Amino acid sequence: MASEKDAQTIARDTAAKGRNVAEDTTRRMAETAAETTQRGADTASDMMGKATQMAGQVAGQTSDQLNRMMGLSAEAQGEVAQQTRENMDVMTQCGSVLMDGMQSIMREWMGFAQEAMARNAEGINAMMRSRSVQDLYAAQSSMVKDEMELLLNRSVKVSELSAKTANDAVRRLNARAEGAARHVRRSA
Repeated sequence: MASEKDAQTIARDTAAKGRNVAEDTTRRMAETAAETTQRGADTASDMMGKATQMAGQVAGQTSDQLNRMMGLSAEAQGEVAQQTRENMDVMTQCGSVLMDGMQSIMREWMGFAQEAMARNAEGINAMMRSRSVQDLYAAQSSMVKDEMELLLNRSVKVSELSAKTANDAVRRLNARAEGAARHVRRSA
């Protein structure tokens, strides 16, 4: 009888420690993922703003230099300006696509954190209901397996979102490049 009580006490203590470790690990993972994603989104936003500003300045300077150098007509100058505006518009659209993708990825990681916490609570409850050390180890193993499975599945989803975001941005750039090429062929 004493050994059964000892086993139950060990099971409860181990379950409590496991719960604390699991909750702490999940919280840290979620915080790290959220911080990393937010830093990435902030950096991308800053870079996009700077790139847009710089591209506008460079495009204006280049356009002015090209006009002076080539003595372009007013009509040609207007066309160059229109092409520059369209290029800037596509760059802005790409930045928007990338920001939307980063937000989707951040939501996915936050969903992971919430689901992991819920699964941890279920796993801890299962460990608390253990009647023997074997039951405890089985519940703990099941919890670890479920956590890893969840993490891997969410990682796949994040990878898919990343690829979709990059493909959407590239598609917009390619569409602009093809449109510019068609315009040049028509003008020639």
